[in-house]
Amino acid sequence: MAKVKNIDTLNLDSSILCCNFVNTVSSWKEQGSHDYLDSYAAFLKWCRKTGAGSPGLLEKLEGSELKLGQGTQGALLKIKAHRRSIQSFLSAIANGDRASMSAHKPQINHLLREAGNREHLEFGGGRFSLGHAEDSDDLLAPLWKIIGSLKGLLMDNDAARIKECPTCGWIFLDETKNGRRIWCNPKICGTRDRMKRYNERKRESRIKKSGENESRDPI
Repeated sequence: MAKVKNIDTLNLDSSILCCNFVNTVSSWKEQGSHDYLDSYAAFLKWCRKTGAGSPGLLEKLEGSELKLGQGTQGALLKIKAHRRSIQSFLSAIANGDRASMSAHKPQINHLLREAGNREHLEFGGGRFSLGHAEDSDDLLAPLWKIIGSLKGLLMDNDAARIKECPTCGWIFLDETKNGRRIWCNPKICGTRDRMKRYNERKRESRIKKSGENESRDPI
């Protein structure tokens, strides 16, 4: 039986919020992949799962979703467009594609400015930190915390540690000591990739044997 694909079954294979946001498409490498954010309600459910908004904010936004109905579709389209911009930029970093990085940098700068306009100081546990204003009238409110996560990812880490899974295109931060992590999830994409290469070797071996047998046939 095929695995049901929804927010409840979605794996969170990165420790970074903005990466998990990008990874709400089942695969960026295949056409017709499943989009877990198929409704604004699904986006809010993902926010609950990942902590991309306080329970109070998300409860108010859920009320707005019930009240506005189809009116939330515009917000969802913007959320998906911003997700695509972030995915394209991080993919360019992971692949060392400077031209693509430059092409997407203006949009990323715009998002960082938008999120920065909503930053404020918070104090807790004897330390200051930057938080984001949670405006329940702003259907995009959880997005600003996600963009704040992107800022942290870019500023606090070596770019070489930002990687893209070769199997599904999910983005992750390689936090291993040797920096040699390859897949978003070794048990899922790693196994799939190894099986694919194994089947390719078997197919090439069959073709080779078939060619050798044909060459031995008498004229």
